[in-house]
Amino acid sequence: MRILVMALISLHALAGVFWAGSTLALTHGSPAHRITPELFRAQMAAAVLAIVAGGTLWGLVIGGAHGPMADSLAVGALCALVAAGVQGGMRSSPVMAQRIAAVLLSVTVVCMVISPYVT
Repeated sequence: MRILVMALISLHALAGVFWAGSTLALTHGSPAHRITPELFRAQMAAAVLAIVAGGTLWGLVIGGAHGPMADSLAVGALCALVAAGVQGGMRSSPVMAQRIAAVLLSVTVVCMVISPYVT
């Protein structure tokens, strides 16, 4: 079980770093930073992988636990789900979608980082 958790954490972190990092990079909105169909597909694949790995980790590690740590992680997870929906749903305004998602994914990262220390 330990190896599975370590593998899931690795997948979750790597996919999340790509998803959040590419989203933050695209918020500039200049022609040099435009979203291509290939990058959009890669972002959405990373989003799915991060969400599935995070959800599986939640089930294995957090389970039915309640408390500040679980609440912090839940807020982050909700922000990530909304970010994925915004990015996937706002195809008519991709720069605005990236900007909204960047804020939400920043909150997600903060929630994950601070969750062990929230009391």
